[in-house]
Amino acid sequence: MSDLIPANSTLDLSSLAPLLDELSALHHWVCEEAVKRIELQSYTAIDLASPSLRNLAHYLALREKDVRPLQQTLAHCALTSLGRSEAHVMHTLETLIRLLGHTLGRSVPFLSKAPLSFDEGEELLKRHTERMFGVSRGLPAHIMVTLPTEAATESTLIDRLVQEGVSCFRINCAHDSSEVWEAMIARIQSAESRYNHHCTILMDLGGPKLRTGALSRVVKHLQIKHREYPGDDEAGLLLTGECTRLHEHNGDGLLVDTTVLTHINIGDHLHCMDARGKARRIDIIQKTPAGDLIGYCKHKAVISLDTPFELHKRTGSVTGQPSAFRPARLHAAHSAVRVFRGEEIRLCRSVQDRLPHPTARVDIEIQVPEVLNRLPIDTRIWFDDGKLGGTITAVESDAVLITLDHAPPKGGKLARDKGINIPGVNLGLSSLSKKDLYDLDFVASHADLVGLSYVEHLQDVELLIEQLKSRDAMLPIILKIETGRGLAQLPGILMNMLDRHPLGVMIARGDLAVEVGGERMAELQEELLWLCEAAHIPVVWATQVMESLIKEGKLSRPEMTDAAASARADCVMLNKGPYIVEGVRVLADILGRMQAHQHKKTPQLRPLHWSESATV
Repeated sequence: MSDLIPANSTLDLSSLAPLLDELSALHHWVCEEAVKRIELQSYTAIDLASPSLRNLAHYLALREKDVRPLQQTLAHCALTSLGRSEAHVMHTLETLIRLLGHTLGRSVPFLSKAPLSFDEGEELLKRHTERMFGVSRGLPAHIMVTLPTEAATESTLIDRLVQEGVSCFRINCAHDSSEVWEAMIARIQSAESRYNHHCTILMDLGGPKLRTGALSRVVKHLQIKHREYPGDDEAGLLLTGECTRLHEHNGDGLLVDTTVLTHINIGDHLHCMDARGKARRIDIIQKTPAGDLIGYCKHKAVISLDTPFELHKRTGSVTGQPSAFRPARLHAAHSAVRVFRGEEIRLCRSVQDRLPHPTARVDIEIQVPEVLNRLPIDTRIWFDDGKLGGTITAVESDAVLITLDHAPPKGGKLARDKGINIPGVNLGLSSLSKKDLYDLDFVASHADLVGLSYVEHLQDVELLIEQLKSRDAMLPIILKIETGRGLAQLPGILMNMLDRHPLGVMIARGDLAVEVGGERMAELQEELLWLCEAAHIPVVWATQVMESLIKEGKLSRPEMTDAAASARADCVMLNKGPYIVEGVRVLADILGRMQAHQHKKTPQLRPLHWSESATV
């Protein structure tokens, strides 16, 4: 089609006839395919389908074709682009056909009325967005903020966020408790009444998020750091006869023979020559209900498995047998372990009572251990939003061995509660966990929106709707697209759910980028924006928006561009951080500026003002 009108030529009206024929054929194809899609993928009959459902079916049919040559020809003729037709596909096609038919003096009797006009398509999206997030506060997109724990007690944080332009607050049910959530909501409602701004509350169900659990690593030397006398909030040196309690302890610990423990009491002292030949003393200051002991060392000490301890009673005399002992195992207090490319780690069901691996430096638990049975050799696995990655090289009965091949040059920290991504593997998990069902009782009575994490199947959405019905709370649902499988299934989910329940979509760019590859994120992000616009449902642009500003107080140039691009979404989500108020202020300024230039992906062509930036 692109060869119909040669470059650098004067437009000949006769050359428009083939263009009209091609558009008519495309119109016929889209109509027929849309009917098939609704009949096959939807519970709604074509004649009962809503305009949004029919428009989505038309859009999906249109995008099956490669219309790039046709687009080029339309541009050459200064005609409207099909690339801006998402919200009103048939109106755009039929307007083009009628325009060309009128120009050529040809009738187009086969056309039927489009399900909605240009203005109706725009209005539907606006109406659905307002249903989700309320009336806009003068910006092209709503601003959503994830609340930190301190929002429950900090007296001014929520007030300042509302003043800067936040219209939606997100509470992540994977963190905190119902008491904390209730305190957050009370502060939101108080700010609403003070500033006369309605704020929507989105509560995200945690879903089957794979996270790391407890860590255990081979410790040859235990370095006990000097510190002041430990208070209630600081763990001392644990002496225990149970390996399980050693791993559950927050601080340093020694595994000691139980017969030794029975001879030690509060006020006794343990004397040793540490691994450096330094004389050290550990004071026994506490006994736990389980019979374990807590000790305190005034000076720095380095303990090894060969370090001999001698027990001194409170009177200063050496006790009877056994008076001397060596630890059977060392436990180092650490919330993170630095690992490097080329090293091996072991992902386990549990690190308790596990013998050290001959080659793996660290054992780390997975919080959903049943997925280990679904991980074969050569499976790719990622940690902490893709900062660390490797390949499974061996499978044990309750663990897998991973060789790291992706890590920063100076290593990366492997810590507890970090996300795990296993792209391309069906883990067989429901998107609603037992905890989610428990949390849903609170969500149903307190939230305006509910977020469904890790959506991958239509059944996931249907299950949540069923659970909401049982609680008499038909909250709109935000579908969080975080996996490649969820992305592939989204069109079918929307085709089946549009006329049954109010929906929105969140582009969870952190997990999704790890799942599909960062190089594909820009492309897939655009496709999700188009798909949601065609369905007239709001989309949330989420994860790492202005992350360095919010976390560190500095804004990078690429992040400014990303924030500007987010104006094409209907809501932009910022994560928590110490500079979140400043982040909202900057985002609101960027969105306000972009509003005059861009609506979705249509340029507004306001007058250019570059001269205003010149220095005088």
